[in-house]
Amino acid sequence: MMISPGMFIAEHEDKKYKDLLPIRDRLIKDILEFENKTYDPEMDGMCPAPEVIYQMNLKYLGKLCELISEKYNKEYIWGEGDDTK
Repeated sequence: MMISPGMFIAEHEDKKYKDLLPIRDRLIKDILEFENKTYDPEMDGMCPAPEVIYQMNLKYLGKLCELISEKYNKEYIWGEGDDTK
């Protein structure tokens, strides 16, 4: 079962900027693997379908990038983090 993009972000909103980067990288890796893979009949019947996972990963990535931008500004531009520099 997939979670909503809002729930995905809620799970990560308390993390620091640098802790969000590996999550972003994993999403990008999964997205690229789907895009570069040819159709695999063994995936038929998988729940959720690979296409759904791909689309949700794209949504998660979009929301995560917004959060990363906010965290970067807060921690590095405005200096509101404890161990930012």
